[in-house]
Amino acid sequence: MWPLKTILYFNLFWFGCFMALVNPIWGVVNYMMAYQTNPTDTWWGAPLTELGMRFSLLAALTTFLGFLLAKKHVPAIIPVLSWWEVGLLSLFAVGVLNLVIGHGPNPSAQHAFEKFWKMLLFVFVFGRLVTTRRNVRMVLWTFVVGSLYVGYDAYTAPPSAFWLGRLERIGGPDFSTTSGTAAHLGAMLPLIGVAFLIARHWSGRLLALTTAAFTVNAIVLCRTRSAFVGLACGAVAALLTTPRAKRFRIHFLLLVGAFMAFALTDAHFWTRMNTLTSRSALAADAATVSRTDIWVTSLRVLSDNPWGVGVGNFPAVIGAYDARYYKRSSHNTLVACFTELGFFGGTIFALMIVGALRLLQMSAKRAKETQDPVETKMLVYGSLVSFITYFITGLGTERFYCESFWWILILPLCLHRMVLREAREHAHAVQLRSSPCVDETHGFTGQLQPSS
Repeated sequence: MWPLKTILYFNLFWFGCFMALVNPIWGVVNYMMAYQTNPTDTWWGAPLTELGMRFSLLAALTTFLGFLLAKKHVPAIIPVLSWWEVGLLSLFAVGVLNLVIGHGPNPSAQHAFEKFWKMLLFVFVFGRLVTTRRNVRMVLWTFVVGSLYVGYDAYTAPPSAFWLGRLERIGGPDFSTTSGTAAHLGAMLPLIGVAFLIARHWSGRLLALTTAAFTVNAIVLCRTRSAFVGLACGAVAALLTTPRAKRFRIHFLLLVGAFMAFALTDAHFWTRMNTLTSRSALAADAATVSRTDIWVTSLRVLSDNPWGVGVGNFPAVIGAYDARYYKRSSHNTLVACFTELGFFGGTIFALMIVGALRLLQMSAKRAKETQDPVETKMLVYGSLVSFITYFITGLGTERFYCESFWWILILPLCLHRMVLREAREHAHAVQLRSSPCVDETHGFTGQLQPSS
């Protein structure tokens, strides 16, 4: 007999697959939840593992099928291909080219490249489906529910899940390490805050508030310095870019949230964070020293391989330059991109980062032309703070091949497309109101009036 949790997840997953065929946005939600929960690494998921099911693959396949079969639920996009997506496709092309000119295939690199193209494909579909206000809201609350699951998983984690006092092995495969978990959840916090602000019922606000508490607790248990720096930069960005419409409320929530977060910390957490302000402590810290050495060595790797060493090849190649770090991660998102995809791929990625920020700026300027200007500004605001938090955190831990990192990167494009869609509808409605019409019955020429 399966555990009740197993039965519940099994039924919900297949319901999501079925709904994806009806409307592919449900496939996106189903895939995101499968990614964040990762049932195959849980005790209750053992019976499902024995079935040989690949949940992410099944969720992705049903999403793509729904994308083809339920075209009436696929939002029309103008232009068909944005320049940001051209950058995405260019990164893929560089990755394919490096299969030929890189350092040759190996099992680890092959696995990384397989994940790379699947990730970019899903992100490409994500950017086409999450372009209406309803779909954006669905994805936002999927972030909330997924974070609640990971946060609760951390809260109930056994002592065996900790290593040197730091939480490990929870959540999805991309953030099962302590640094990955903290990076992912740190980027979710701003979006959880926006969900609280735009929730229309008390139940939604309660869900967001509960999720925030569990999320902060999980981040504290990870005791990750890169995430702490990322959140600090995100907090500064949140204060400096607060939308005028809800500035007082947001500042109040940030202050209360900071006090609540501080209450969840302990001496072990601050002992580790205090090393950031001590030069002698950083000089004696093995993790910091190794990261610095790896980054310096990566410059030699890039100098010798300007076209890149190939997707997933950095851990193998770095050992040829410094044997101490054989099979070690770059611990830096930009370093991983530049060394593996070369100057060309790294430049494309950097332009995509800048371009995403530009898209958010343009969306904020046109928010007043949308159906709900205040909510639009909140969504853009949350996306910006999440973007900054994740990117800064990614400078201390490698996130280039992490799917949730790319969800945050493409969210500005999704919001921009939503804004453009509603702005066009708004302009069309204004044009209809101002255009003359003729009453054929009475021969009266007047103005179209808005419906009551």
